[in-house]
Amino acid sequence: MGAALLVGAAFALLAGAALALAVAGCGASGGAASTAAGGASGESSYATAPFTHQEQLVQQGARLYVADGCSACHAIDTRRGALGPSFAVLAGNEVTLRDGRRALVDERFLHTALTAPARTEVRGYAPAPMLAAVRRLRLAHDPAAVAALAAFIEQIGPETP
Repeated sequence: MGAALLVGAAFALLAGAALALAVAGCGASGGAASTAAGGASGESSYATAPFTHQEQLVQQGARLYVADGCSACHAIDTRRGALGPSFAVLAGNEVTLRDGRRALVDERFLHTALTAPARTEVRGYAPAPMLAAVRRLRLAHDPAAVAALAAFIEQIGPETP
């Protein structure tokens, strides 16, 4: 489990660094496209504009994914998570809950799963680790962390048409 945590943490940190480098490097070449888009300064507006609120939430969620230990149980690629479902195939898909109901993993579902996980227990996964993590992190009392984690999970999930 330690190796999986390290790999997940490294992947998340590398992804964040790659995003920062991509944003910093976009339009920095001074070529014709950046001059046309950026006017007199020759720099594209998207290269100097701050992250949107949604992008900031996703970035904060990525940090929490590593710092709060979510990566110990949830993968961010298509392999099955060790103790919990992979975020790569969670958001935007339907899951079967422990009681047999089917539920779409959308923002509302994620909010409930992060604040009251007993109401969204996914079949095939032991509920105890998620219940303990939510209690330990006091997510029911931290709406900013819940919003950030939900944004991150939705970003990792499959693209919808």
